[in-house]
Amino acid sequence: MSDDSMLEIIAEQERTLRFASVSVDDLVSIGNEIVSAVKAKGAFAYVMIRINGFEVFSQAIGGASANNRCWAVRKANIAELNQKSSMRVAIENRKKGRGLADMGLSGSEYALEGGAFPVLLPSGIGIGSIAVSGMPSAEDHQTVCSVIASHLGCAVPSII
Repeated sequence: MSDDSMLEIIAEQERTLRFASVSVDDLVSIGNEIVSAVKAKGAFAYVMIRINGFEVFSQAIGGASANNRCWAVRKANIAELNQKSSMRVAIENRKKGRGLADMGLSGSEYALEGGAFPVLLPSGIGIGSIAVSGMPSAEDHQTVCSVIASHLGCAVPSII
């Protein structure tokens, strides 16, 4: 799939996957659903959900390591900073030939990889993120989006 096609799909996901209301219980439920989805794939990953800088869910699945947690944090940081999915930010910057240094960001704190999706209100304001790290970048991203869509009772197109 081309970068342009992926960007169109991701923009639609970001417009659709918004929370009219969200509670810690909702986010824990989403976290558990992501864990189930990753296990169903026979994969390993680290799942982390943050709201307003507060970690409300985290779990290592299978062979996930501390490195996967570090990647999840770095992906979440980029999603929260930009109020866009980390996959979208990665593709947009790749298309411009820009890296983290060009954005004034440190690779020890941020990552231009897919897998973190912002928790968006209907206005488009981001209040946190849902991050997965362990599978290929596009699969991390799509797993998060598919679970959010299921939780919200809607459908979104897939990038994989």
